[in-house]
Amino acid sequence: MSHEPATWTMDQWQKLYDDQEGLIADPEGRRRALMVLAESLNAEGVIQAGELVDLYEQADAAYAWGVEEQISSAVFPTCPDLAG
Repeated sequence: MSHEPATWTMDQWQKLYDDQEGLIADPEGRRRALMVLAESLNAEGVIQAGELVDLYEQADAAYAWGVEEQISSAVFPTCPDLAG
C-alpha cells in the first residue's frame, strides 16, 4: 500500500495566514510554518518562484503583526470601552 504525497493548496496557506490567534500565540513558529508550506506549494508546482517570494513577504508581515500584537497586549492588557 503506497502513500501518495500530500498536495497542498493555497486555501490551506491562506487559512494558516488568517489564523490571528495562532499568529499571536507563536509568531515565529507560524512564520516558519507559512514558509515551509509556501516551499511545498512551489515544489509541487502550485505556485511559481515569483509567487513564492510574495508568500515569503506575507509570512514576514504576519510575523511582524503577531509580534506587534504581543507587545500591544503586554503594554495595554485591557482597554476600557470609550464609547461609554
